[in-house]
Parts: sequence; structure tokens; C-alpha cells
Amino acid sequence: MTKKKVCVIGAGVAGLAGIKNSLDEGMEPVCFEKDDEVGGLWNYKDESKEGDPSIYNSCSINTSKEMTCFSDFPIPKEFPNFMAHRHFKRYLQLYADHFKLRNYIRFRHVIVRVEQAEDFEESGRWVVTYKNIATNSTNKDTFDCIMVCNGHLHEPFIPTFKGLSNFTGRVLHTHDYKDFRGFEGKRVLVVGIGNSASDVASELSRHAEHVYMSTRTGTYVIQRTTDHGVPFDHKAMTRYGLTVPFWLMKPFAFKRLNSRFDHTKYSLAPNGKFGLSVVTISDDLPTRILYGTITVKPNVKEFKANSVTFEDGTIADNLDVVILATGFKFSFPFLDDSVVRIENHFPYLHELVFPVDLSRSTLAIIGLVQPFGALPPILEMQTRWAARVFSGNFKLPPASVMKSMATKKHEFMKRHFPESPKYCLQIHAVTYVDKIAGLIGCKPNLTKYFFTSPMFWFKLFFGPAAPPQWRLDGPGKWDGARQAIEHVDEKTWFPLETRRAGEGTTKGLYDGWIWLISRSVLFSSVIFGVYWLKTHKDVNTESIRSLPVQAISLLKQWSS
Repeated sequence: MTKKKVCVIGAGVAGLAGIKNSLDEGMEPVCFEKDDEVGGLWNYKDESKEGDPSIYNSCSINTSKEMTCFSDFPIPKEFPNFMAHRHFKRYLQLYADHFKLRNYIRFRHVIVRVEQAEDFEESGRWVVTYKNIATNSTNKDTFDCIMVCNGHLHEPFIPTFKGLSNFTGRVLHTHDYKDFRGFEGKRVLVVGIGNSASDVASELSRHAEHVYMSTRTGTYVIQRTTDHGVPFDHKAMTRYGLTVPFWLMKPFAFKRLNSRFDHTKYSLAPNGKFGLSVVTISDDLPTRILYGTITVKPNVKEFKANSVTFEDGTIADNLDVVILATGFKFSFPFLDDSVVRIENHFPYLHELVFPVDLSRSTLAIIGLVQPFGALPPILEMQTRWAARVFSGNFKLPPASVMKSMATKKHEFMKRHFPESPKYCLQIHAVTYVDKIAGLIGCKPNLTKYFFTSPMFWFKLFFGPAAPPQWRLDGPGKWDGARQAIEHVDEKTWFPLETRRAGEGTTKGLYDGWIWLISRSVLFSSVIFGVYWLKTHKDVNTESIRSLPVQAISLLKQWSS
């Protein structure tokens, strides 16, 4: 039987996973990569090019290595926990070499057009036009399936601001920012307050005369590490955390977010409801605000020749530079607009992967997400799912069901989030990956491990939800998954143990387990108590009505 041919567009994180998972499903992938090396966005260049993804020189990953790795290829233990772009690129090269993925990549090739074949309604096939950059020759080939893995960080989103065209200083997008050189002694306005905005503003605040940050929504800022220097996502991304009702967790999360500094006093607190606001990861921003080198301002009202007026009426004079950290547009120039319907920045994709308007689900959009948590495991899971759909090992719901689900999702996003590319793609990393894993059948079987290996279950449930968890069971099972999970802590500390340090104390570690177990018991007691009251209608509840409130009050005191 002839193998299905899969066209994989891009050899970054998503593209490499797409090649590997297509091979795992017995298909024949052909990857087209514009550059001469793997890495995509992480293949750093000193100059940005229009239409290509670009990062600044000081860019590093915002999630820890143990939560960012591919599920069956852990990052080497000697790599730093939060890798600079060069380290992460090296990891992607190691992944490509280990699984021999370069054999399926056509470097220096660019996709010109992807069109439905004449018999698409019957076959679902696509005609791909591509160009060899070295020879400048154009060719066509027919593929059974398409994985679009080129990301969405290559076409800057430029909002409309009154008077921006009248500004006489320099205007650029973070896509074109590389480092602080050329900005020394300047007065700079950074529009936006996401991760890139915070990185750029913090870096420039050490060299510019002054930096202003304009935000229309505000944000909560979290550090890369938490208590005892543990990476924040080791504590934030746990299955236990997902089981606690939000109303019960909210007061503790709110207090935790403000324990380092008061977001309201620092003019950072979001305008929207707590829990529906996007968080920003930055170790430097609050300190730079405290130093007075960064001033946070509201949304821009109007630009003039060398100044900007904000919505509160305040003015920043003598501006030299405006840097727009305003995100990116969804752009698939090689696809017809009808393939991926986008309304108010929202893409109509089934589970953010499959276009709902196609009669045959033989094209997948990989990576059109904005997660709270690590991105690579999401991209990998999306490609695993797409590969199983393409190979015929998974059947999607009827088109009418997928359209209905996408419409409901769009309505929810419109009600709760501002209209912008960033907000329309918000997901929780572990929740989303678990959902897709559940469809595939590779979600970890916690019940099985609870009875067969309680200590391992404890690590799965209370420890970080590391990607190898999705290789323990089901299709794509990896024999090394359990060992990788059991060595997460060891690999986290390994790159830090660079000298024979003093004995210190392990009190914090033991306190952590006591904190975890005691709160688990108390949380469970509160939930059970509420359930018991609801199911025992004959009980006089007047005297015990306040018990849940008292329990929550006790928890507040306990955590202070």
C-alpha cells in the first residue's frame, strides 16, 4: 500500500514534531524550510526580514526546560532551566539528529501556494507550489495532507493610533528589535505589556534616558522562579492544581500574585476580572519600575510630532522612539482566505487545529495558540493528533458539530476577552494538551498508577505535569517516560550545582510537602462538607452554614 504523503511547512518546533509524528503513523513527510537550518523562530539572525519570524538577542524561553521539552526527548540535564535562544536551538538540532529528521527536510525552499486538487472533494489532496531559493526554480507536487507549521509570529500587527503618522521619531515593531544599541540616551515608548514588551522595556531602561510603557489592559507579572528557586511552572502546572475549584483557589492565587509587589500600586493591575487576565513573565519589570527607569501609562490617545497623549490626559514629551509590542496577525499567504475563516481575530478551527469549513479534514494548522504554560508540548500534541487523523487512526466529529463548537468558543471569547490576536488564542497548556491526549488515548491513566504505584501516582498528581506524562500510556507510548518523570527534580538542580556549597537547610523542602499534604486534606474537607450539606436536606444548616466560610478564613490565616 502506498504511503500517504504529508507536506510539512516549516522546520521549527512544530515542523520537527510534524515530521516525527508523521513517520510514527507510517506516512511519508516532506518538510519545506525557508532557512538553511532547523529551528524556525529560534534560529536567531542579527537582522530581521519581512515575512520571517524574528527574536531579539536577549530572548530566552519563559518556561522551564522540564516543562518545555518534547515528550519523548528530554532536554539534556546540563542545559540551563530557562534557556537562551542559542541553547534552545541546539536542543532542536539534537532532536532532529536523534530522530534523523533532516532526511525529510528540503532546506532553502519556500512555499508559494497550497491549493485544493481538482479531485479534492473525493481525495482530499492538495497541490503545493514551492520554490527552490538556491536555483530560483518553481515546482509543483501533490500531497495527501498538509501540516501548516510556520507559526504566526512573522507578520506584525500594527494597531491604528491617531496621529502616529505625524510622529517624527523612529517607529518600529518588536519584530525588528534586536538589542539596546542605538537607543542609548533616548526617550522611548513601548506600546504593550506582554512578555516581549516587558523584556524590551526592561533591557532599554538600563541604557535609554527613560522608558514609558503603555497598556490598555494591564497585567499580572510573575517571575520565572518561586519559593526556594523552583521554576514557577513546576508549581503552577500540576494536576492537583487543576482539580481545585477556582472559587476556592482564587484568594490564595490573588495573594500570591501580589506577595512580591502590589500590582495596583505599581500601576500594573489588569482592568478585567481576576482569572481572565493574561499574565506576563518578567523577572525585571517590577524592579525597573521601582528604580524609576520605567513609567507605566494607560492606552495611547494621540501622537504628535514628538509627544504622546495618553487616555488619562497625561503627556510624554520629547519622545525619540516608539516600539510597538502589539503582537502579530494570523497570516497564511500561501492559502486561500476561505481555508481558514477568521472573524474579529478569531480563527474558526476545531480545537484550534482543523479548519471547520473544509469538506475534507486533510489540512491542520499547528501552533495558533497563546498558552499559559509551555508551547512545544502543545505543538507536539497537535501534530500527534493531526498525524492520527491523516493516517485514518482517528475520526473527527461531523463538520456541523465542529462548526458549532467553534462558534460557541468564539462567543465565549467575545464575552470575556478584548478583541485582539493575543486574547483570542488563550488556553491553559496542561488542560488543552490533556484534552487532545484524551481524544488520542494517550492521557496518563492516573487510576491505574494510584493502585499499582502510589508513590509514582503522587508524583504525577502533585508534581509538575511534565510532557513525558503523555507518553506513559496509549498510542506513541515511550519506555523511557517514567524514568524521565522521576528525574525531573534531579535534572532541574543539576546545572546549578557548580561548586561545593555550604550545607544550608532543607527545611523549605520539607515545609513544601507539609504545605501540599495539609492543604490537600483541608481543600478536600471543605469540598466534601459542601457536598454533604447539599445532599442532607433534613439537617438544620443554620448553625453550620458558615463552616465553609470559616474554613476558607482559616486557610487565609494559615497561608499568611
